[in-house]
Amino acid sequence: MTVEEYQAEIQRIICDENTLMVNVSPDFQCDQTGGFPTLLCVCWEHSKAWLQPNEFFDATPEQFRKAWQDCADYGFKHCIDDEDYNNILKSLGEDAYNTAYLTDDESIGQDLS
Repeated sequence: MTVEEYQAEIQRIICDENTLMVNVSPDFQCDQTGGFPTLLCVCWEHSKAWLQPNEFFDATPEQFRKAWQDCADYGFKHCIDDEDYNNILKSLGEDAYNTAYLTDDESIGQDLS
């Protein structure tokens, strides 16, 4: 998938009228993006999770392009609940999991009171 296709799909998800919100993790480092500070985003309404580079990190345009391509290469993951979310983090490595995992107390599942 190209970066343009990947970013277009992210925009499609975000702009969809059924999307209530996108949850974004704290940034972490992982091998998938060569250690570039990365965020795990999830849209529960679409059951999709994806990676994005931290746009606030001080990097060159070339480094951002590579980080975006690394995220696009990772693609979109099926994510319907906190367990899926945490498993995605585990697959990305120790820093990702330790930085952004959800505990039962922090559940961001779909129950809204």
